[in-house]
Amino acid sequence: GLGSGDIALITTSRLVLKNGVGDVIKALPKLPKNIKFVILGEGYLEKELKELAIKLNVSNRIIFKGFVEHPVLNKYLKASDIFIRTSRSEGQGISFLEAMACKLPVIATPVGGIVDFLHDPFFEDDTDNQTGYFCQPENPESIAEAVKRVMGDLQKNSVVENAYNMVKEKYDWDLIAREMNEVFDINRAPKDVSHDMISLNQIK
Repeated sequence: GLGSGDIALITTSRLVLKNGVGDVIKALPKLPKNIKFVILGEGYLEKELKELAIKLNVSNRIIFKGFVEHPVLNKYLKASDIFIRTSRSEGQGISFLEAMACKLPVIATPVGGIVDFLHDPFFEDDTDNQTGYFCQPENPESIAEAVKRVMGDLQKNSVVENAYNMVKEKYDWDLIAREMNEVFDINRAPKDVSHDMISLNQIK
């Protein structure tokens, strides 16, 4: 579970190889112990990922929630600190846009359609407004560095605001808003969300 002072990384992802969930698990030993990883999604790799977590001695820092319905999913996003999905390949990436719409800092890999909306001048020669943080695919060291970079970024709030405004202006906001029509209220959240997330301190 999550306690006071914990920082929640969250992903919404099918547990398949291309989504790189195992790469985030491999990054956890390189990060402070108060960083936890909440995984929303199911897939054929679940057993293997749980075994990997045990092997790396980080199973107490990971919460596998399985499939989560959309309204509840957005409650989890709002209650977390950093969205992370270190895909090896990716299409349009609606889950990233949803996280940005929830005003979460987003860590991603520069693959597929992600480069259309996630800009990170630290990582590439990119003059656009920064909207997130890149890491290398299949690279736990790079993933850990990206998490540390988000945590230490004094400009994080403006990056999050840039991303939020970009989603609002450039994407089908009505569609995303319809999918996210439940405003987050921890008091009305289902019990399991409250239990897991209510004591979580947000990164200031």
